[in-house]
Amino acid sequence: MMDIDRETVVIIGAGIVGVSTAYFTVKRLAEKHPAETRPRVVLLEQCEPGCSASGKSGGFLARHWSDGTDTEQLAQFSYDLHGKLAQEHDGAERWGYRPLDTFCADIDRIPIMPAKQHKTSHQRTESESVVTSIEVIATHSSNSSAVSTMEYSAPATPTANSDDNQQSHTHGSISVPDVSSVKEVPPDTVPWLKTRLVNKLRQVGDTASTAQVDPLKLTRSLLTEARALGLEVIRAKAIDVVETGYRPPIIEFSVSNRASGDSAQPRSPDVPEIVEPATVVESIKINKKKRGTGKPYIVLLDQGQDISTDKIVVACGAWANSCLRWEAFRDVSASQIPIQGLRVHYLLAKPKTPIPAQAVFAEINGTVYSGEDAIEIYPRPDGSVFICGEALDDPEMPPHNPFEPVYSKRATGRLKQIVNDVSPALTYDMIQYGLACHLPVHAKGIPVISKVPSSKGLYIAAGHGCWGILNGPATGLAVSELLIDGKCTSLDLSSFRLDRWY
Repeated sequence: MMDIDRETVVIIGAGIVGVSTAYFTVKRLAEKHPAETRPRVVLLEQCEPGCSASGKSGGFLARHWSDGTDTEQLAQFSYDLHGKLAQEHDGAERWGYRPLDTFCADIDRIPIMPAKQHKTSHQRTESESVVTSIEVIATHSSNSSAVSTMEYSAPATPTANSDDNQQSHTHGSISVPDVSSVKEVPPDTVPWLKTRLVNKLRQVGDTASTAQVDPLKLTRSLLTEARALGLEVIRAKAIDVVETGYRPPIIEFSVSNRASGDSAQPRSPDVPEIVEPATVVESIKINKKKRGTGKPYIVLLDQGQDISTDKIVVACGAWANSCLRWEAFRDVSASQIPIQGLRVHYLLAKPKTPIPAQAVFAEINGTVYSGEDAIEIYPRPDGSVFICGEALDDPEMPPHNPFEPVYSKRATGRLKQIVNDVSPALTYDMIQYGLACHLPVHAKGIPVISKVPSSKGLYIAAGHGCWGILNGPATGLAVSELLIDGKCTSLDLSSFRLDRWY
């Protein structure tokens, strides 16, 4: 069967959401159709699979840390789905899947800083814009039961108890279990921290409720499985999506005197001559030719070889807003996908002695760094340790090419200093490198997983923030159901619809 006769699905973006969508789509199609009649599925990526946040994040998974929010069902379902994928594809070996214990460390202060670090460059000059991807907020004493929360943006100011006001701050506060169920443990439970600096240590997750993966290995392993089932992967950038049945308005104008054959009147040298726009006419002919296919959309690529397609999924993370410039997405407004890139810095260390499976969210209060700092430490099965923090909330879009350097030497240097001071196992000479990536953060704190209303086959799945790795597989399964069945039966997606807020 010719490609033009087969239904075609194009997925834009090869991060965890795009790859998961591709994986579940080709898997479910393989179960429904023989190879010769199976719809064509194409994954577009301008750089490399997992080249941004999906390959440069901690890979932390928590089943209950989104309880009480709009993403509760999504998180719980996806946490369980991670376990099933790992069991089906040997995830423990292929992408480092393992359950682990999780701790919240409250460190009062770091009393001594090396003399060479006493520089003004270590003062927080960007206090209004410096946040962390997930900050541990200390328990506040009060008459009522205190609640420990996790944050990945600045603390929210209390607002009126309305759905809109509450939801507008959910991206800044992710609840962990109530303090009554969080037990305090001795500091030496995590012996690779400097226990003399640990004021309180609470266990906020165990092997039944928290786990981890290496996100880059996960993304590329799922991609390998999808390609084995017939997925096509094209390295190219989508520069536009046109709709075959749509005719953009054409501005017509006449050229005075030329059409009637009258002799031209003398023209002022300050007035430019009007000439027949032959190139415009030619481009209209070409446009009509391109639109004369049997499919509703055409994806225009920077490398040529445009793709005629029936359905399109935008799953390009912090770059999701690019679709606002595409013709077929003309009915989507910027207010419906207010997704920006939150720049998060990270380090990768290789300690001499392997660190046990203990994830630590460390809050350092009243430090010599002027203010509060929070870091996340994730030891991995291969002996490496992923450390992140020091996010810079950039007002501008991420770079066009995810491979472009985006990290701040000040932020990575600061992060190295902090982790060096809190763990004897993670000293300067153990750190291999430090970089940054952009987390796709939605202004309302929840992702968009939705068909574009009134469209024939346009979908958007983006804005998962710091929970992208956790929620990516469930998002991919949900979108595959939208693509194949026309509705999602595994999850309730009403909270993630494009037109929920605007």
